[in-house]
Amino acid sequence: MTSEHGTKQTDFIPIPPDFPVNWEEPADKDLLWQADSHFPNPVKPLDLYIARMIYAGFNKACKSYAFPLETYIRYINTCVYVSFVYDPEKMDVKIKRSMEKLNPAMTKMAELWKNEWLPEIRTHLAYWEAYDIGSASVQALSEHLEETDRRAARCWEIHFLLYFPMLMAPSLFGEMHHELFCNAGSSDAYELLSGFESINIEGNRVLWELSRQALASPKVHKVLTDNDAADVISMLGDSAEGRSFLADLNNYLQKYGKQCDRLTLALPFWIEDPVPVVRSLQDYVSQPDRHSDAELEMIKERGERGLTKIRERLREYPKQVADQFESLLKVTQEACVLREEHSHWIDFQVTYQVRRVVLEAGRRLAKAGVIDNRDDIFYLTFDELKQAAGMLPETVDHRQHLNERGSAEKQFAEYTQPLILGAMPSGPFPDDPLSTALFKIEGAELPVPEVSDGLGGHPASSGTVRGTAKVVRFLSEAGKLEPGDIMVAEATGPTWTPLFVTIAGLVTDIGGVLSHSAIVAREYGIPCVVGTGTATSQIQDGQIIEVDGHKGIVRILDKD
Repeated sequence: MTSEHGTKQTDFIPIPPDFPVNWEEPADKDLLWQADSHFPNPVKPLDLYIARMIYAGFNKACKSYAFPLETYIRYINTCVYVSFVYDPEKMDVKIKRSMEKLNPAMTKMAELWKNEWLPEIRTHLAYWEAYDIGSASVQALSEHLEETDRRAARCWEIHFLLYFPMLMAPSLFGEMHHELFCNAGSSDAYELLSGFESINIEGNRVLWELSRQALASPKVHKVLTDNDAADVISMLGDSAEGRSFLADLNNYLQKYGKQCDRLTLALPFWIEDPVPVVRSLQDYVSQPDRHSDAELEMIKERGERGLTKIRERLREYPKQVADQFESLLKVTQEACVLREEHSHWIDFQVTYQVRRVVLEAGRRLAKAGVIDNRDDIFYLTFDELKQAAGMLPETVDHRQHLNERGSAEKQFAEYTQPLILGAMPSGPFPDDPLSTALFKIEGAELPVPEVSDGLGGHPASSGTVRGTAKVVRFLSEAGKLEPGDIMVAEATGPTWTPLFVTIAGLVTDIGGVLSHSAIVAREYGIPCVVGTGTATSQIQDGQIIEVDGHKGIVRILDKD
């Protein structure tokens, strides 16, 4: 999160020699551009459509809440960069007006999500599911692409209408907790919020129950333990027990499988390619029995005990203060559930439906011979795809410039993507509640401690644990994790939640106390340090490390 206050920028950031930048607009060089963590390098042109959709929704929500911020994105050397630009004119007046909209939105967000926003999203999803895309004419498919664009844009607008107040609630709660109990740790307030089952944790519990079902079936157990994950699905069909289990697994995938490693159109979702789910099952069947409901209840009881102590201390304060604390606590508890739920429905379910539509267009373009195969469409922009699909069968051959884009992707995949480009802002960072909350996702809210024998980061989930480090940069590498390992990752997303059953601790490069990594680690009671900056490059597989989730320190105990 960065700010631009309209003042002249002079502190330009050096551009690496192997990453030449041709600015889209001359003024771009004066802004601070950040690599978007949602879209790791390289990003195919069609995934740029998702990035543009996200930030269009962000900007619409800013206007709805009268918040003086606008985002811009640029596609530089196959990488997505974003700049956050504040309107400096009468900033204090504008922020005050915006808070008059955002503060009541916090109290209404759960009601709006349940009664208005989620029903509307389900209407859009039902539209996509019911549409017979395979038999649509060229004209109908072209119109369906336009309608898909419109509906997806609306869903991302809803995303941020919810996201802003949903993010502010825990941030304000944490600040009030710190003001009242200044000796508490920076993550102590959020430890009080654990134990609320989100849709991702629910899906994780269902998957664990499937693993216990597999253990009770010798044939299913043998298929899972003796075969590569890619071969399991076909081999389950060889026995009645396997087919019965496969039916249950397919039911799981129908409800929880419309998600992917990351936010993308270009990769198959679990429901299309269930290998990541099978890998989790293979991991789970190797673990002893555990009672996930009891574990969740224990974590919830720990939070309740903490709240009981807090409420006892609040008796020393005026009733107005205690009432404000309880009000913030309520909306923050709602926000914790909505944080995962909105991602499940919008980030993944909506994106999955968009993927289905563009794949059908790709299938037809490949059949017409203007691209080599269906998945080549990911090298088209969304506008190019719409135009090409609407002109069938007279569409021009796109193979030459698709090959050029593929070559550019390979070229820049070999380079280290700069995290920032442009110029450092000369003005101070905004300190309004929404900006502060956004900082707490990225980890920019507090300095990290310096550690002579390890790494400093943000304390995200309390407790101390020692274990074997495993560096996991992609979900496909999760198979290296064994029970009791400490996962070291750049960051985690909702689809990484099944891994939290296996690991004993978590360390990330990026993120703050309100990041996904921090929230889910607290839900599972796992010590966690986020925002270390360099953990994945400084820690190696097999090293013994110690994670102190209270102090925000990671010590490397086994150095080569």
